[in-house]
Amino acid sequence: MNTVRAIGIRLVGGLLLASGLSAGLFALTVRAIPSWGATAEEVARVMPGDELTSHPTIRVTNAISIDAPPDAVWPWIAQIGDSRGGFYSYTFIENRIGALTNTAGYHVTYTNADVIHPEWQNPTPGTLLIQGMLQVREIVPERHYLLAESAMPEVLLWPWVWQLEPLDGGARTRLVSRYTIEGLGAAATNSARDFVFNLGGFVMHHKMLLGIKLRAEGGREPGWMQPLEIGLWLTALLCGVAAALLFLLKPARGRPLGVAALSVVVIFGLTFAQPPILLRLLLDAGLLGGLAWAARGR
Repeated sequence: MNTVRAIGIRLVGGLLLASGLSAGLFALTVRAIPSWGATAEEVARVMPGDELTSHPTIRVTNAISIDAPPDAVWPWIAQIGDSRGGFYSYTFIENRIGALTNTAGYHVTYTNADVIHPEWQNPTPGTLLIQGMLQVREIVPERHYLLAESAMPEVLLWPWVWQLEPLDGGARTRLVSRYTIEGLGAAATNSARDFVFNLGGFVMHHKMLLGIKLRAEGGREPGWMQPLEIGLWLTALLCGVAAALLFLLKPARGRPLGVAALSVVVIFGLTFAQPPILLRLLLDAGLLGGLAWAARGR
């Protein structure tokens, strides 16, 4: 009976700790998302598309520096689109969401291009993207590329712009991307929508910026990369679950509790910061080593 009671106390304590740690990390992440990678000036500046909304509930301005000139970055942006070059993000998520939100008879399998396609280099205003939900609104080659709503003008305003700026005399590029969400009418306030666009949207948006940077700098994303990223994320999750079980069942509670807490931090880092693959491997190796250390503790 005492053993069952002790396990119950540990379970409640562990859940409280995990909940508190997760809430704190979520709070920090939500605070960082609107300006991730961007300077204060970039966040404050007026960008194309800002005039399309008056009371947005979400405005995210993210930026990244690319070691390539604007004319080498622009072709990757010009061919963005679900039936074009993709969005250089997580295709397994895009395809799943696309199947659930299929509109206007679209049936698209998202594929991220790793080469520049000449036939996709001349998008024109009105070109439909993301299953027709957005359309190209304004293009200034090698300067900015603006999308806006198409299929949902009575429900949602959704301007999304990429702006390129030359750095170091044109040898490098600063890519600033901003998306804004404003609900209309009965959809003006929608907590579930804002949560998805804020957290889920950022995960895809950040991956996209990294994907553009990789390709513009001459790199390619091998087919095994995204499955490996998923595997490493699941490994961190399983390490956390195993450490939590050790915390419940082993007398030595400090070690597994520490590993479980660390796994929560690593999962947040893999999800939102999306570090290079080598760092992901090292983080998972550290968790596995910590799990073995916790299992040996008395």
